[in-house]
Amino acid sequence: MTDGTDVIGSGPPAALYADIRGSSDEAVVLLHGQPGSSGEWDSVAGLLEDRFLVITPDRPGYGRSDGPATGFAGNTAALITLLDRLGVPRALIVGHSWAGGAAIWAAAKHPGRVSGLVLVSSVGPGERLTWNDRLLAAPVAGEAVAAAADVALGLLAGSSRVRSFADRHLPSRARDAYSYIAGLNGAKSRPIHSFLLEQRHFLRDLGELEPLVAAINTVTVVLHGTADKTVEADVAVRLAAGIRKAELVWVPGAGHLLPQQHPSDVATAIRAVADRAAADRAAPRRRFGLDGQVPADCESGAEHPDQTADH
Repeated sequence: MTDGTDVIGSGPPAALYADIRGSSDEAVVLLHGQPGSSGEWDSVAGLLEDRFLVITPDRPGYGRSDGPATGFAGNTAALITLLDRLGVPRALIVGHSWAGGAAIWAAAKHPGRVSGLVLVSSVGPGERLTWNDRLLAAPVAGEAVAAAADVALGLLAGSSRVRSFADRHLPSRARDAYSYIAGLNGAKSRPIHSFLLEQRHFLRDLGELEPLVAAINTVTVVLHGTADKTVEADVAVRLAAGIRKAELVWVPGAGHLLPQQHPSDVATAIRAVADRAAADRAAPRRRFGLDGQVPADCESGAEHPDQTADH
């Protein structure tokens, strides 16, 4: 494959538009946060295309992909459909913020399709939901917020005074959403409503992540900024402790938007996971007899029909 774009056909699961860079047997998928678009990964993708086939989709409900927005399971179904459409059997999955939940879901539910996992400023078990999380997820109140936001952003998004107020007074997750939506300069309604739909799914799906985290047996890096106020540090600690092959990596002084503000750290983490996953697959497997001893024909590292590199 060469540089370009790809659009998957219509029909359920959601059809995803994806930017594609590079040409390689090693594939990496970059999943943007909430709200967002594939463009958030431009700097990271540019650092990876020399080695990987870099696939950067607009998630369901955002950008040029079909909607509506959905939860972690729906995002995973759309991701697997995307990989099938592109003929990619396995990919390293990277999820930022909200999309970290979708990446976790994919690694737990489809381990044969996920070669490695990088969770960037990711949501996870133990996250403390705030009043604005619950307000935005409420069907009536959330829609009222959306209607007001459609009007307010259209009138005031360009005001430096309004932006300054948002920076000072909005809770972290709402502030990040405002900053993204205010920069769209049109078509504001769809990302706002996609954000609200995802909030509803998020409140429902968050409790299901913990057993999924425990089921993951994929080489993983949990990458988190020490100054992240949107997803607290203890969420990253808990994620790394819950995944058997996870390493926790801190970015000193960094906030929540690591793909945009610290792309080299994100790219380094992705390359490290790819290297570790390759080494893990290449390592000889040891079979043990019923008595716990290594059979003589395995001591030399000889392969057997039941040995695989994919577990």
